[in-house]
Amino acid sequence: MGGRAIQFETLRYEVTDGVALITLDRPARLNSINSVMSRELPILWRGFEHDESAIVAIVTGAGDKAFCTGADLRDLPEMITDAAGTSLPESVRWSPLQNRVWKPVICAVNGLAMGGGLHFVAECDVVIASDTAEFSDPHVSVGLVSALETIALARRIPIGAVLRMALGGRGEKISAHRAHAIGMLDELSPPDELMNHAYALAERMRRNSPSAMARTKRAIWSSKEAGLGEATTRAWDTMNVHNRSHDFFEGVRAFGEGRDARWSPYHPDTES
Repeated sequence: MGGRAIQFETLRYEVTDGVALITLDRPARLNSINSVMSRELPILWRGFEHDESAIVAIVTGAGDKAFCTGADLRDLPEMITDAAGTSLPESVRWSPLQNRVWKPVICAVNGLAMGGGLHFVAECDVVIASDTAEFSDPHVSVGLVSALETIALARRIPIGAVLRMALGGRGEKISAHRAHAIGMLDELSPPDELMNHAYALAERMRRNSPSAMARTKRAIWSSKEAGLGEATTRAWDTMNVHNRSHDFFEGVRAFGEGRDARWSPYHPDTES
């Protein structure tokens, strides 16, 4: 990462030809998020965002049974608290969007996705899933409130579908085909072709201007947090900044000369 290797206990990070493969690596516990993974995920996402060798990421789960089954109830993620002992929202920073990662991230769901695992489904940019994958939200079945993941999902799919899954608990499972039909997933794949499909999409993204993609992603996701007028104004501001950048002029020149563009690396520290 960023020119140096970082070893993780619960995650794997490998970059090949501009594509970072991020693997949730606790297959014996169905890739559930324990206290260690909860601490490691923000470090990994921050490293990916600053890694000039990585233009796009694919996140998936180890093994063939589960993508991620949420928080590990045997080793719960640690909460960040205020002086009064109240847990704070920054306690859960598992997905790229929660960590303000503006590089493209593809989610490749290779099996069961439950509870906290839905953060990745809700907040990655494109979601591809095995056609044998299943989705559920068991929070209420173990006496927990379902809110963070399901609020995020409600930006992606109809609220009725979100409420049915959240209130149905562990008894309400959604098949990959149903999830695709309601817009939770963008593409289905046979299990043995899932990663090929993810890499093919990542390869198409990898050829584009890194800064243009980051600004595009930020403009679109930010529109979900603002009204149309404010989002449009922000988008114009972003476009005006980008239209003074190297990649804007390089893209026009390369197109006119019939050659591949030579893009500049994306530098997140220069973004406001």
